[in-house]
Amino acid sequence: MHKDALWETEEGTHLRVLVKPKSTSKEFVAGVSDYALVVNLRSPAREGKANTELLKRLSKVLGISTGDIRLISGHKSREKTLVIKGKTIGDVKSALFKLTDSSV
Repeated sequence: MHKDALWETEEGTHLRVLVKPKSTSKEFVAGVSDYALVVNLRSPAREGKANTELLKRLSKVLGISTGDIRLISGHKSREKTLVIKGKTIGDVKSALFKLTDSSV
């Protein structure tokens, strides 16, 4: 397991996320650590609803198609790892830092 929240491979930029399903918070990003991005999701963790919301909201933040983000681990866990195509670590960090001023 990689120890950072963001890292790059030939597949793309990997992002580790810790999700909080059924959150009442309007803020998408709850916090960032060296280990993971913590996000609030309104959807319950049932039938893939939280995973679908995560991919849709993250693709909107990054300005890419949901097809450019793939969930590679954590399908049934709060801790997930995603691969993002076409974005560097810098691109992802920049998009996430912009969220401190607005909610998605």
